[in-house]
Amino acid sequence: MAAKLFLHALVFFFLVAAPFLAYSEGRVFRATMMRSEKAINFTQAARRSQERLWMLSARLDAAAGGVSTQTPLQKMDGAGEYGIAFSIGTPPQELSALADTGSDLVWVKCGACVRCAPQGSPSYYPNTSSSFSKLPCSSGLCGDLKSKSRATCDAGGSECDYTYFYGLAFRSHHYTMGYLGSETFTLGSDAVPGIGFGCTTMSEGGYGTGSGLVGLGRGPLSLVKQLRVGAFSYCLTSDPSKTSPLLFGSGALTGAGVQSTPLVQGLSPTYYTVDLRSISIGAVTTLGTRTSGIVFDSGTTLTFLAEPAYTLAKAALLSQTNLPLAAGRGDGSDDVCFQTSGGSADVPSMVLHFDGADMALPAENFFLPAGNGGVICWVVRRSPSRLSIVGNIMQMDYHVRYDVDNSVLSFQPANCDNLEETGN
Repeated sequence: MAAKLFLHALVFFFLVAAPFLAYSEGRVFRATMMRSEKAINFTQAARRSQERLWMLSARLDAAAGGVSTQTPLQKMDGAGEYGIAFSIGTPPQELSALADTGSDLVWVKCGACVRCAPQGSPSYYPNTSSSFSKLPCSSGLCGDLKSKSRATCDAGGSECDYTYFYGLAFRSHHYTMGYLGSETFTLGSDAVPGIGFGCTTMSEGGYGTGSGLVGLGRGPLSLVKQLRVGAFSYCLTSDPSKTSPLLFGSGALTGAGVQSTPLVQGLSPTYYTVDLRSISIGAVTTLGTRTSGIVFDSGTTLTFLAEPAYTLAKAALLSQTNLPLAAGRGDGSDDVCFQTSGGSADVPSMVLHFDGADMALPAENFFLPAGNGGVICWVVRRSPSRLSIVGNIMQMDYHVRYDVDNSVLSFQPANCDNLEETGN
């Protein structure tokens, strides 16, 4: 009798766990990312990035018990955000959502969602899917969500309701609310069952032009953790007419030019933080620019440096650039823009020196045209908080790999249009 019970238990375990075990090792899921607008407007990108910085900083302050002011994030044309294309449900419903390495929860608009932002994008309809189910309060993901937001349960515990803030809890105008569900997500040609996500019935704030947000952070709610792949990578192409590959479970980077640096705990357990040791601008290496950690973030367009790193790097840039400053640009000290002749000019090189890795940037990764008239602007801005960020423009045409299991971030110059399926 005992042997039969053991056998039944073993069969049940494999029936339940097999789908998850199959995705834990050796699999690469390929999705695509695309910029919400083809051309980046520097002014709009600067404003959107500044608001994004405040939002990420506010979450740090809230986690530490501090108080900070909030600014609602608004959708802006030309802000340079990236979305992920995927399908959800059975039969599959095609959606896209903002890719966010700075948060964990995966959520999409559900049903009519008349009080959801953004309006005009497709919604997911759970009542038309045969693979949808609500996650009960006893689920592990509901427990994880309770520790990060206001999560409540109905009388029977069959539904896990939430309000998930992207800033200071209880006062933010940037949030999503709904209930947790489980569904089959299709990434490329691979269908992955049992992904926990937020079925949003109300939201406020700016989430690009898509139908929600895909959290790619280091926490248990993120898509990366739920796929159990241990690592993921992306390669953001500089060609605005093409999509960018996103690989879950990608192998280690190989070949010439691979650089690796440890992921550190930093200021948040969700963010992907590395140790920035110094910055070289032309012939000057700015000593004393070491920060408490700089975050690689797919959702921020520009790059931010906390003090004194920003002032030192800016001084080095100005002292080695033989171009006139552009008049009337932006809000003063945070915009460094130059007037060129026909849009072409020689600018000093820029290298970020991390712990054990150097990121030598092409000029296109740290200077951006600002409209017509030959004005170019440095994509680096001063951070008014302790948070420093490597934005997505600075990451373009690099294959960036996040080894979550081993806490290593790697990058390599790459042709993103021809990235191999293996991710190598």
